[in-house]
Amino acid sequence: MPLSESQYSSIFEKISEGHSLASCLRAIPCSFGMFYDGLEKSNKLNESYVRARRHQSEASQSLILKCVTDVLEGRLDPNAARVAIDALKWNAAKLHPSIYADKGLLGGSTDGTPTEITVRWASKPVELKQAEPSQPLEIE
Repeated sequence: MPLSESQYSSIFEKISEGHSLASCLRAIPCSFGMFYDGLEKSNKLNESYVRARRHQSEASQSLILKCVTDVLEGRLDPNAARVAIDALKWNAAKLHPSIYADKGLLGGSTDGTPTEITVRWASKPVELKQAEPSQPLEIE
């Protein structure tokens, strides 16, 4: 039986608060397949889901601030907080990369184009010659 709009709204609200999709679907109960089938049939539901996931990343940021406060007030071990914060940052970056992903790790572009990386293995530059399709590549 497909999910109703009110069930989808309830799921999206819980996701926005930071709950996982799996925990929301277990509470109904509903399979992932049934959930995603409904999303594929409705652009409106799909857009709402994307928005809920973005809000979920913001909920991760709130938890990071709570961890920091707990460390400063002595309620949380700094090493435990570091692990939790790293996991929350990773999660936020995956859910909303345009806002929370690390930028400039490799001097990447802001428009999403691939970054060119130059790798040097020797102390002097190595020049590659263009090989014919039937011949192996030569290195000078």
